Amino acid sequence: MTAAPSGYEGAVQVVFRDHIAPYVASTETDTMGNVIAVRPGPEGCPKVMLTAHCDEIGFLVSNIDDNGFLFVQEIGGIDTELLPGRKVEIHTAKGTVNGIFGKKAIHLTRGEEKKKLEISDVWLDIAASDKKDVEDKVQIGDYVTFAKDAVFHNNGIVASPSTDDRIGVWTLIETARQLSGEELGCSVYFVSTCQEELGARGAKTAADYIHPDVGIAIDVTHATDYPTADTKLTGCIGLGKGPVITMGPNINQEVCRGLKTATGEESVQYEVIARPTGTDANVMQLSSCGIKTGLVSIPCRYMHTPYEVVSIEDARGAAKLLANYVKSLKM
Repeated sequence: MTAAPSGYEGAVQVVFRDHIAPYVASTETDTMGNVIAVRPGPEGCPKVMLTAHCDEIGFLVSNIDDNGFLFVQEIGGIDTELLPGRKVEIHTAKGTVNGIFGKKAIHLTRGEEKKKLEISDVWLDIAASDKKDVEDKVQIGDYVTFAKDAVFHNNGIVASPSTDDRIGVWTLIETARQLSGEELGCSVYFVSTCQEELGARGAKTAADYIHPDVGIAIDVTHATDYPTADTKLTGCIGLGKGPVITMGPNINQEVCRGLKTATGEESVQYEVIARPTGTDANVMQLSSCGIKTGLVSIPCRYMHTPYEVVSIEDARGAAKLLANYVKSLKM
């Protein structure tokens, strides 16, 4: 598994480019670090941009104290309550260094110390003897990710760090595979975007460059099939019940209808978001002179934790849905 927090996506983009290359005519990497893979259609045909972000949440080493403990800043939205005792990987010029998030033991905390953890309340322990010992291995500015580990269940459920949104990147590749050999009435741009966790920055620059007629983001959304989930506003979304089509002001109604038609007899779920979505679709809608946008999501439990849980079958369904939609587009 390849580490790639926002701003440090280069290694995972190599993996994406290698896997999608057999299904497209060309690939390029822009200044932002997005990889744009192109399947051209007939001259003058509409352009469809499909995106999934390859970046993940993470940390940057910001300070090393005299005793050899490391302090970090967050990249993206981090639930600090989950950090103590968590194994991480520090990615350095000399290789990967293992570390553990530490905090004062619960036995020793008193009063205000029991408040919600701030990132300054935890540190990384790499078993160093002092600051010099650390600096032989780790430098200020090195990036940190949760230790890469995946749990595969026999019913197609996967628990892994960075599932948000590597499952979407996989879906992007699978969509390209399903479209290979098909005659299309549109040009398709498969874009593995950067820095979504910091405001969908890569999708903005890619959309301004491509000027697509339609832009569809592939991301994860919150599953609600777990204890304490409140479905009154979010609706009922479950793992293994199919991909999710989003409706709301961030979504173009024509694109939404097209996606609904493209489902055929396949299982699909629906989600209402009555505000800008926190996905690439948000910035695509506002890019260039305005783009018709859609959002197809894979249900995910425990988003932005060290083990985000998804169903592979939901991702397969999303790829089939997107391939059917693209095939439906004509000159």
